[in-house]
Amino acid sequence: MRLSVLALLALVLLAGTAEAYPQFTLALGTDRCSACHFSPAGGGLINDYGRDEAGDTLSGRGDGRFAHGAWTPPSWLALGADVRLAAGAKQLDGQERELLAFPMQADTYTRIVVSRVSLNLTIGLNGAARPRADGANPLSYVASRQHYLMYELPSGNLTVRAGRFFPVFGVRTQDHTAYPRRYMDQGTLEEPYAFEIGGSAGAWEGYLAGFIGNPIPFTGAGAKANGATAYVERRFEKVIVAGQGRVALTGDDRRVALGAVGKYWLEGPKLLAMAELDVQRQSFPGGGDPRLQLLGFAQLTRMIMPGYMIGAAVQRWSPDLTLGGSSRNALQLDVQAFPWAHVEAHLLTRLEATGGDTFDPNLLVLLQLHYYL
Repeated sequence: MRLSVLALLALVLLAGTAEAYPQFTLALGTDRCSACHFSPAGGGLINDYGRDEAGDTLSGRGDGRFAHGAWTPPSWLALGADVRLAAGAKQLDGQERELLAFPMQADTYTRIVVSRVSLNLTIGLNGAARPRADGANPLSYVASRQHYLMYELPSGNLTVRAGRFFPVFGVRTQDHTAYPRRYMDQGTLEEPYAFEIGGSAGAWEGYLAGFIGNPIPFTGAGAKANGATAYVERRFEKVIVAGQGRVALTGDDRRVALGAVGKYWLEGPKLLAMAELDVQRQSFPGGGDPRLQLLGFAQLTRMIMPGYMIGAAVQRWSPDLTLGGSSRNALQLDVQAFPWAHVEAHLLTRLEATGGDTFDPNLLVLLQLHYYL
């Protein structure tokens, strides 16, 4: 075994972010991400209700308020922070096992409200898999993944956002390596600049957004696509179903995706089933045959409240349905403990088969320690 510095730095670049935990929707009695988060997409800074749930329902111990209740910010200001450390091992087919230990996340959040308009800022570490260029300044080590203005009605039935953020799309899992994020341009530091309008009426909720790729190279990663997303959701008593679409254009390709998201809460056994399915057509303006692609994600989570959550997920990504042996398949087990408000321990184990090779899968085991202020 050996400690791989290159792997460590690469994983820092792909550091996890505290996005929403979609498993909590329905399971904790809420039916919208915005019930616990200021952002309509979930993730980042949590509101007073979300903090109360973190202490009372999720952990059952501790004070979930900002700074454990030591100081209460004024009504026009909300603050927060996320720190996440990780350690583990990975085993790639035909290679030596590598030990991993790295800081996964260090983000601060600020929300300033004036009347119905809020300024929302996320500032944190900007990891890099390669050495910094000569003459790197402090800004090379800090990045703002999200910064946007949001207008909202007091009822929450209408929101308008403009700035840098991920539009509402997909299952919105906190796991940045999950296939719906990894292959739909929702990885770390891949936030585009967008304009989004969202609204809700009764059991319906919908969002429409246009976006452009981040024009500042050193603050972003991944494809610099321009395009649009649409997401429409219908809630029933214990079921959520949604349809979605996405268009992404770059100088190299054109991608058009249609998909669906679903959640189903089984009250008796305390199980939440969640799934996403997307079919995408990728074409190339420079020539070449278009590709039909498939993304599949399904997860079953057992809630043991207060304090624990156990989940199993299967994932599939096929970059070309006509090309045999090109797919990626993964089986993942997550065990999460919330022993006290503000604290989480997350053990992730994943077997991933590439190119259709299911007999010699890659292995990743990762223990994350997460603290939020």
